[in-house]
Amino acid sequence: MSAFVQRIRTAAWLGWQIESNWADAIVFGVYTLIRPIGTALILGGMFWAVGATARRPALFAALYVANAVHEYVTRAVVGMGWVIVEEREQYETLKLVYASPIGMRTYLWGRASIKFALASFTVVIVLVLGWFLFRVRWEWSAVQWLPLAASFALVLVATLFLGFLVAGFALVLPRIAMSMNEGIAIALYMLCGVIFPIDLMPHGLRELSLALPFTYGYEAIRRFLLGHGASAVLGRMSDLELLGMLAVTTLAMSAIAHYGYTALENRARREGRLDQTTMF
Repeated sequence: MSAFVQRIRTAAWLGWQIESNWADAIVFGVYTLIRPIGTALILGGMFWAVGATARRPALFAALYVANAVHEYVTRAVVGMGWVIVEEREQYETLKLVYASPIGMRTYLWGRASIKFALASFTVVIVLVLGWFLFRVRWEWSAVQWLPLAASFALVLVATLFLGFLVAGFALVLPRIAMSMNEGIAIALYMLCGVIFPIDLMPHGLRELSLALPFTYGYEAIRRFLLGHGASAVLGRMSDLELLGMLAVTTLAMSAIAHYGYTALENRARREGRLDQTTMF
């Protein structure tokens, strides 16, 4: 266990160096702060621009909170796929990671921890701006802390395992993996009720949305933090049913991602893709 922790710490340290070494500390700090501020302002501007009839504070608060939490998916899922692309294409060190004692899975764990830390900073900034600038507020005494913490933890677990699956696909794909990384984050943004309720989706897409843990996770976080959700379909579920569906879909995604990553990694080994670059 001590060796595992040391390897995670080493991978996290390397991840931080890679994330922050493109600029000096002041420039990097300004960028890290400006990015979530821009995200919050763009979201507020988009919602305000649709007209007075759509300015519903409760709906805006629900969508705003989900947008903030979706930063974990954007950072971690896309980021873990980018780790593979960077190590293989840009630095040409992916085969060295595999040959090192740390192992690829542990390396991805460590790199993901830094992305989760940066995403947490963004989420806090976005929520603080929402509280003071857009009046996205909640009653602290009414917050259901225990189910909120459970929902949040399950969303992070689903995000991590999905990141491993994306990294597995990046191992076997050429440079198109870059487009896949971004496309998955955008698809989840549309499918999981982040920007609009899933009730508005046509049949087929709505059923796909209900198979994803993030759909239940975002709705649970809204309900336990704000006191209401955004979907009439999910609103018919009790708190226990909502948490149960979140747990079941998270478990299913984790199992699929675990076996999927293993199969994709083995295929990448067989096809010699661990050190295969496209000179891009």
